[in-house]
Amino acid sequence: MSVQNDTFILSSRGWLLSGVIGAFFLFFTMTELHLFQFITGALLLAVLMIFRNPERNTSVTEADAIISSVDGVVLSIEETLVDDHKMSKVTIMNSLWDVSMLRAPFDCAVEGFKIRHGASLPLYNPLSDTLNEKAVISFRSSKGDEIYIEHLSEQSCFPIGIEVEKSQKLKEGGRYGFLAKGRSVIYLPENTRLNINAGSTVRAGESVIGYLNAA
Repeated sequence: MSVQNDTFILSSRGWLLSGVIGAFFLFFTMTELHLFQFITGALLLAVLMIFRNPERNTSVTEADAIISSVDGVVLSIEETLVDDHKMSKVTIMNSLWDVSMLRAPFDCAVEGFKIRHGASLPLYNPLSDTLNEKAVISFRSSKGDEIYIEHLSEQSCFPIGIEVEKSQKLKEGGRYGFLAKGRSVIYLPENTRLNINAGSTVRAGESVIGYLNAA
């Protein structure tokens, strides 16, 4: 099933796992094996939390708004150079209990993406940037503005999922992938007016993080 059409309250990514754990939970309940019932019940609740897939819509209708692609907390905002272009670098950390679905920041086309399969070390490990699973995706607006997003997985047994194709068009807030836990870095054009600060809490598909062509 395409992630864009994955509109069930529980993402299709979690159907098989939750079904298997649910079957064991029912078995242990019927056989009155209470310890195993408790363990599988806790696992089932955790899986349902990780793969929950709520509908999200922003109430903002302003032109050039950039919507957060990921749930989490803004760790830092910096200026950086990407291919000799000055850009704003917004780093967001999402926990295992945040909603895991990734969403398009505005009406856009996918310029390209790549995934590096790898480890899932804690991000304080200096090797995590080199070895951890990583996805990079770029989006271009109808006006030609381009942003880049890097997703780096951390201590998760669930792989990063990017389920789009190059040149595919997405609506603002459209689902494009999955990140259970990790760090997302959003690179925005220099002329972006930011609407967040370090420490801000953002929600994918709802929170406005900035405005293009407004700086």
